[in-house]
Amino acid sequence: MKRTGEAQRGLQPVVELRKDASSYAYSVRAPRSRGVIPPSSYRNGGFATLADCLGDVARALGGNFSRIYVRLDGLCVGERDLVELRLEPQKVASGLKAELEAELKAKASCAVRAESVSGPGEG
Repeated sequence: MKRTGEAQRGLQPVVELRKDASSYAYSVRAPRSRGVIPPSSYRNGGFATLADCLGDVARALGGNFSRIYVRLDGLCVGERDLVELRLEPQKVASGLKAELEAELKAKASCAVRAESVSGPGEG
């Protein structure tokens, strides 16, 4: 049986990043459990750039966690080490934006293929 401290280190939080008008914000929640999405436990916002936002994520979580799951504008864009966010936030921001673009293109491509497979009156 794991002690509480060991179990806590095994958790990997989910960070939801989003652009709000002209600034970036984030919220943190526990990983999904059996399909249930828990409410966020921490929020912060008003960052001028995604890199600034990522730097704050690293400061807020760095002492308690080593890795995070990342969602950007509602889509999963992978996992990251918090050390990476702290040391190279601009590089991570660029990578996350590229991953988001790839996800959006893949979804668009799937939608086009699905439309071309079904003919008129089919569906």
